[in-house]
Amino acid sequence: MNPEVSVDVLVIGGGPGGTPAALALASAGQRVLLAESGPGLGGTCLFEGCIPSKIFRETAARRRDLACAREFGLSLPDAATAAVDWATVQARRHRILSARAQAALAHARTLSQLEVLFGRARLTGPRTALVELPEASQRVRFERAILSTGSVPNSLPIPGADHPGVLDSARLIGIGFVPDSLVLIGGGPIGIEMAQIFAMLGSQVTVLESADRILKPVDSVLADRLQRRLTADGIAIEVGARVLSIDGEANRHRVAYATGAGQERDIEAGIVAIVAGRHPAVAGLGLETTAVQYDRHGVKVDATLQTGEEGIYATGDLIGHPMFAHWATSQALALAGHLLGESVTFPRPEFNSAVIFSSPELGMAGLTEEAARAAGIDVGVVEYDYAGDARAQIAGDADGLLRLIYRREDMGVVGVHALVAGASDLMGEAALAIRAGVTLPDLAGAIHPHPTLTEAFGLAARAVLGKR
Repeated sequence: MNPEVSVDVLVIGGGPGGTPAALALASAGQRVLLAESGPGLGGTCLFEGCIPSKIFRETAARRRDLACAREFGLSLPDAATAAVDWATVQARRHRILSARAQAALAHARTLSQLEVLFGRARLTGPRTALVELPEASQRVRFERAILSTGSVPNSLPIPGADHPGVLDSARLIGIGFVPDSLVLIGGGPIGIEMAQIFAMLGSQVTVLESADRILKPVDSVLADRLQRRLTADGIAIEVGARVLSIDGEANRHRVAYATGAGQERDIEAGIVAIVAGRHPAVAGLGLETTAVQYDRHGVKVDATLQTGEEGIYATGDLIGHPMFAHWATSQALALAGHLLGESVTFPRPEFNSAVIFSSPELGMAGLTEEAARAAGIDVGVVEYDYAGDARAQIAGDADGLLRLIYRREDMGVVGVHALVAGASDLMGEAALAIRAGVTLPDLAGAIHPHPTLTEAFGLAARAVLGKR
């Protein structure tokens, strides 16, 4: 056991909800200890979520583009059946992840006030903690603490779900081959992204979703449109499906399920993956030694992200939805400013933005039409069909739709939702517009470059205002 150390701030968790706060506080002169139990700084986003899945998607999308080469005047031999060297894909994933983790650690170590320990940390009281290290554990006394341990994949009470051959989202990322067939249990963002990735790589994919549609919290018009696209691309989707059991061996499984109509069916697949979301990682944190309150939805915090124990704060996935890396980072930076005595504005869900990296991408910012009406806001909706859009046509994928949600009383934009190839690049402007209180006349008056996808903002706004 090493001698006890005293710090101003202990940060437990080196992901996007912890590291930015640690860096900001240490840069301001606070003595900070950052404890991370994983292989490096970066958290779920880097090692299990955002980054590795997009690495896979890049390979899948390039394979799809090869198959469409003739449409762009390119003649390539065997383009439609390009073989996938999965070992190379995985090696590229490891290389990118390692480089990013090393760069983050190198940056952290430039700050003399910041110490990074790789070990599992747990609270032992309201102002003490223990970091379990490979050689000797470290006792820590702190003035304040930030808990940001992220989330872990959900498990489901399905007979056979604990079979070694049934994967969760983290183990699916580490799979050593492209399966010939794949059943994904869960039609949320993780399930839909993975469904399209593996379908583009050559797998026969089935998605089983218990709700009445995929992507339940997403704009329903765009979710339905995306579901039709998935189906047209050969992905089987069964909504209202209740999985009854999973049987089989390591490389061949049979999934039995009941349809929404009550019929019992089964399907065989080489790989079954449960991708039914994630839940806050509270286990082993030692919360029982403090006044921190939590339930299955996460740690309870107030408007300043402080828990029930004064001086202990929490950020990111640990406090529940929304679970996005950029949301956690925004919270972390706001909290760091707050702890330094600055006047800050903490993130608000109605200003958040997100992207589902489907094909085409589905971007969202602010409120959906359903959420706005549920909140009692009298809203109008204007749509822009990308079928007639110059940039979308040039890119070769004009299957898309933009929906602007606005308050009728003042034309203020409260939601922007887009399904189009390139939607991810629209959400920065969308989030800024909502946060800044931009109105439809503002969008109509802005000069958007041509030909770009952003022109749709101005064109849609002008349509509402009766301008052409």
